[in-house]
Amino acid sequence: MTLKVLIVEDDANMCLILKRALLGIQNLEVVGEAKNGIEAVSLANDLDPNVIIMDVDLPGKDGVEASKEILDIIPDVFLIFATGHPEYMAEAFEVYAFDYLLKPYKLDRLIYTIMKIQKLIEKRNVSTLKSEKMLSYSIGIKNKVAVRSDRNLTLIDTNKINYINREKRKTVIHMDERKIMTNEPLESLEKRIGAGNFIRTHRSYIVNLDKIVEIQPWSRNDYLVIFGGGLKEVAYITDVKYKKLQQKLNLL
Repeated sequence: MTLKVLIVEDDANMCLILKRALLGIQNLEVVGEAKNGIEAVSLANDLDPNVIIMDVDLPGKDGVEASKEILDIIPDVFLIFATGHPEYMAEAFEVYAFDYLLKPYKLDRLIYTIMKIQKLIEKRNVSTLKSEKMLSYSIGIKNKVAVRSDRNLTLIDTNKINYINREKRKTVIHMDERKIMTNEPLESLEKRIGAGNFIRTHRSYIVNLDKIVEIQPWSRNDYLVIFGGGLKEVAYITDVKYKKLQQKLNLL
């Protein structure tokens, strides 16, 4: 797999330095460059990068605000902030930044971070392949939820839902054999599905507990949710939500 990287930096010299540093990393492609936060959101939507290296102090829209919009489009993107402003660090990690590099930073730290991301993605892909050989079916709730998709109204058995997430400004309902996309906000579906077997694991994910096979460490603030039934996709759960889930399962 080729890791797609988007660089968001208004300093042309710094952008060039970053590109040169990344050249030596195998299976990596810099797919785009943005000079401000507005361009960053647009290119993220068009290019679907795996990693975004972003300055915070950007014209038009700062890096933190841009990252919030980008996460609504690509919830599992890796955000690396590279900036000279330490005061934004706490806010950056609130939007699930993978790393925060302070200028002048050492390029070997950036390379280490990128290679760590490559290993995490490889581990995720291996985990989803293993899930094809595992069965994790328990009896789910029998209720249905009505969802508007384009001009259609679809009634979905909630026990067939693996997870729901935000993706490219749409809410996507993932089942074993198909996906349904809707413009309905995630919060609205969360209220109508109810608590039961479903939990909000992340700002962009709702997960059906009946479908989970395994939860694995992922990054500083997130864990990886692996599903059964051969599903090749994964969801994410934050550290805070993971601890609450452990309490619910009487593991803490």
